[in-house]
Amino acid sequence: MIKPNDFKLFKVPKKNSRIEKLTQLIKKTLGEIFLNQDFRDRDGNNLLIFIDEVLLSKDGRIANVFLTNFSKKNNLNEKEFLNLIDNNLIKVKKEFSEKIFLRYTPKLKFRFDHLRKQSFEIDKLIDGLSSSKKLL
Repeated sequence: MIKPNDFKLFKVPKKNSRIEKLTQLIKKTLGEIFLNQDFRDRDGNNLLIFIDEVLLSKDGRIANVFLTNFSKKNNLNEKEFLNLIDNNLIKVKKEFSEKIFLRYTPKLKFRFDHLRKQSFEIDKLIDGLSSSKKLL
């Protein structure tokens, strides 16, 4: 039983440094791949893809990659964005497996990050409110 004054109560759980290193390696490698690949939307405009976060399983075999797109020109919804990634998935996975040297290449699962998009929209609203206050 943990007592209220026990130091274990305040102990921060230690993260696995190996998993953190692998996460950073995956993030860096995918970032390089997304810069080299030519992603275009339905209108032919270039698409900038940002990697927000990579969550790696404890055994390092599954990597959930959270992606966003902050381009003002491209108003792609989640399905169109993930379809664009899925269309180029074979190229991305092939280049990823060639660049990363691990015993097990993690299985990549791409997800759209809603929180970043919402925070970006909230920042726009706040900027709009602050500029309207200046006019008054």
